[in-house]
Amino acid sequence: MKKKLTILLTDDNREFTQNLRDILELKGYAVLTASDGFQALDIIYASPVDLVLLDIKMPVMNGVETFKKIKKIKPTTPVIMLTAFALEELIQESLQEGAFACLKKPLDFDELFATIEQAIPNGSMILVVDDDEHLCQNLLDVLSQKGYRVTIALDSTSAIEKVRTSVFDIMLLDMKLPPLNGLETYLAIRQLCPSIVVVIITGFLPEMEEMINIIRKSGAYALMEKPINIDKLLALLEQIQSLNGKTEPEKPK
Repeated sequence: MKKKLTILLTDDNREFTQNLRDILELKGYAVLTASDGFQALDIIYASPVDLVLLDIKMPVMNGVETFKKIKKIKPTTPVIMLTAFALEELIQESLQEGAFACLKKPLDFDELFATIEQAIPNGSMILVVDDDEHLCQNLLDVLSQKGYRVTIALDSTSAIEKVRTSVFDIMLLDMKLPPLNGLETYLAIRQLCPSIVVVIITGFLPEMEEMINIIRKSGAYALMEKPINIDKLLALLEQIQSLNGKTEPEKPK
């Protein structure tokens, strides 16, 4: 961690709040807490906050309403929504309004810490979808070092769920996936996130040509054949970022 980040944790469950506060502080974060949306807004007005963890289901003013008010006060502060309930409409509303992600309780702490760190850098959010775990890990390592915020999915079900709960800028999509193929995965994700920029990756170009042509005609940005040339991939990602108006990713020191 380059600096000690200040996190505002807002949840009406006091036991959960205290336990999570202890865990976050052990991880090296400074933590402020609020038990409802009104307290959270008071803190946002008065204190510098780097990131907000915000429960969706709270009395009087729910998390989505609180998030909308936070957005007006501090529009650049990333907000991660938390929920123990299947509140699909509220989850989608918060993501559409600009929440960084929505995590489900009970929390997976590895996922929580990764999401917190991803929310801070300026590089694009990239989803790598491929059932080759070794390739995914290599791309995660290389792209993260370049300042990109990278999430991996080893199958179509996981990829769709990740897009359902987070907003991604770019997707690297393999054509051979379980249980849905690349085209079916593409169509499902496009429906959830129409703005995502899709780069097709494949090691089976002749076999996948028909599906690839359909995806490219419906808006895929580029095609890369495996084995992936990392220099060409990085150049392509910089090109996409410049088109999207994103800040350049941090250069390695």
